[in-house]
Formats: sequence, structure tokens, C-alpha cells
Amino acid sequence: MHSVAKTGSPATRKLRGPLGAAMFSGQAWEEIGRSFKLSGRELQVVKEIFDDRTEFAIAARYGVSQHTVHTYCERLYRKLAVTGRVKLVLRVVDEFLALTAAPGSVPPSRQPGRRSPPPAPQLMVEPGFASIR
Repeated sequence: MHSVAKTGSPATRKLRGPLGAAMFSGQAWEEIGRSFKLSGRELQVVKEIFDDRTEFAIAARYGVSQHTVHTYCERLYRKLAVTGRVKLVLRVVDEFLALTAAPGSVPPSRQPGRRSPPPAPQLMVEPGFASIR
């Protein structure tokens, strides 16, 4: 008999917070778009990638061809200097952290109407390991 691994109880999933594009506020997405000099459509595609949608699903949602969405993805990879979807997501998160750490910026936990997230776990980096970029 095989057991199926559970991904966590509903209470545990709730503690993790929102996933995908919902992890950032509209204001945060606007700042990320400005920082990377993204067009409105490029920013929409980035959000869809955050929500783990396929190129086919993105094309259907916006009424464009799958080839057009693929072209947007390739353009985004060049603009953000990454080689794929996962690295694109990591690059956007990295930019968000840099923007919120910039002098004069308002951290997301201090913006009106937002609750403070639980403290982040400490990241341990061992000597000799390269960072993800």
C-alpha cells in the first residue's frame, strides 16, 4: 500500500500567506513594473507566470496567439537577464526585496491596511555556495 504525502493542513496553508501574483499588492506590482521598465502587457505576463499559467492559458486569457505569449516570455527573459520561468520569479522577488529595502521605501508590512507577516526564517548560507542569480 502506498501512502500519499500531504502538503499540509488548511491551517498550515493559511499561515503561508497568498501564493502567486497575490503575494504582492497592486502598488508593489506597479513599482516592480517601473523598476524593470515593463510594458503593461509584459507585467500581465509576469503575473500570469507567477500564477504558474502556461503560455497556452495566458494566450487564451488575453485573446492572443500562443506564439505572441512565447515572444513576450522570451523578451522578459532578456530584459530581466534570466533563462527561464523559475529564475524570472526569483528575479522579481529579489527586485521586490531590493525595492522595499531602498532608503525612503515603505516596507509592505507597514503599508496601510496590510497586516505584518510572521517573521521570516533565518537563511543560512554555507561558504563556497554560489547565490542564485
